Amino acid sequence: MTMNLRPALLLGLALSANAALAADAPPPPSVAQRQAISAQGAELKVTLAVDKLKISMLQGDDMGGNSFGWFCINRQPLTVTENYIKNYGAFMGSVATQELKRLGYPLAGKGQSNAFDVDVAAAPDFRIGGILTEAKHELCWLNNSAEGWIYYKIDWALFSEKQQKVVYQASAEGLAASKDKVPDLPKRAVISSLSNFLAAPAILEALKASDTAAPAAAPASAASSAAAEAPLPAAALTLKGVPATGGGALKNQAQLRNAVVTLETASGSGSGFFIDKAGHLLTNAHVVKGSKYARIKLQNGDKAVAEVVKVNEQADVALLKTALTDGDALAIRGGTALDVGSDVYAIGSPLGVLNNSMTRGVLSADRMLQGRHVLQSDAAVTFGSSGGPLLDGDGRVIAITQGGVEAGKGFNFFIPIEEALKALQLAVTP
Repeated sequence: MTMNLRPALLLGLALSANAALAADAPPPPSVAQRQAISAQGAELKVTLAVDKLKISMLQGDDMGGNSFGWFCINRQPLTVTENYIKNYGAFMGSVATQELKRLGYPLAGKGQSNAFDVDVAAAPDFRIGGILTEAKHELCWLNNSAEGWIYYKIDWALFSEKQQKVVYQASAEGLAASKDKVPDLPKRAVISSLSNFLAAPAILEALKASDTAAPAAAPASAASSAAAEAPLPAAALTLKGVPATGGGALKNQAQLRNAVVTLETASGSGSGFFIDKAGHLLTNAHVVKGSKYARIKLQNGDKAVAEVVKVNEQADVALLKTALTDGDALAIRGGTALDVGSDVYAIGSPLGVLNNSMTRGVLSADRMLQGRHVLQSDAAVTFGSSGGPLLDGDGRVIAITQGGVEAGKGFNFFIPIEEALKALQLAVTP
């Protein structure tokens, strides 16, 4: 009789211990759940992308606790780790992307004709981002499933690429709770917070109100990428350039620097420069990769928005257009190539903060490197200088800064301006 009662007694003791642990665990916060506004049937003509969410909590911050097994014992405190800060935002962004798709919001990235084209029209018109400011967990795990609850507080924001600013932002709580062990509580908590954010009518109104009348940018194609290797019978776009200013680069350095801008996109920053009085400027393709628009900062501190018009990723060049028509522009050097050993000048925004710095060097080589025509110089450039101009002694553009083998070593490489113009199917007349 004693032998038969012993398993039942042990089970009763375990269940009692489990109940005591459950009673000691803090209850979930109270969160009002709102229904996300669906975009089904809204016929939106703009696209969205979700950026990797950021984690504002610090390593070591308390996030609650985890217990384990059928009886939820051996509770362990849960804290923010370095791995959580680095990687969890990508998971949250992926969950948000799938939920937007389910709700009928059009996602970016569907316009490429093949894997090697860079179709600017496939870049997003809006981006959704978020910052996880608070996370609490009280979970009991068994075989990758958990019961309990997860609470998130996320500061969400809707960013307009065309306006280059946040058009709506709000903090939204999210809660996922289950008395049964389920595998997707973290996913449910993200969706809960996102749903509370998307419940605001202002979001769908902002997407509907966006002006989509701007002409679509031209994608780079096999023909345009081959343009860097063969002369074009005719340029697809002709721009009226400006003449070189007499006196040389050093005498006119202030005016030359005025024609160079700092570019900022969702993916980073770089440099660019005006090539005409109609607001066209050149930069590297990698500076504006994945963007339809970029924010530019002028030498005097003024800011404006530039539209990405043409991109050739293989040649790493891009053409942008702004509404600015009264600023300085740089002359393009045509005709004979510059002699190796000649003085050259690079202008850019190294580190993204030292705006329009001008450095002097010599043209070290005019060579083919891995099948591409490049210019080599010891003119100092670094991160943030990409897309800026390399000038000859008269202040005319001879190349576009691309990068270096190692910062500070003098092995810096530049895309010859004639190759850049061919790749973009551009002609710049004097």
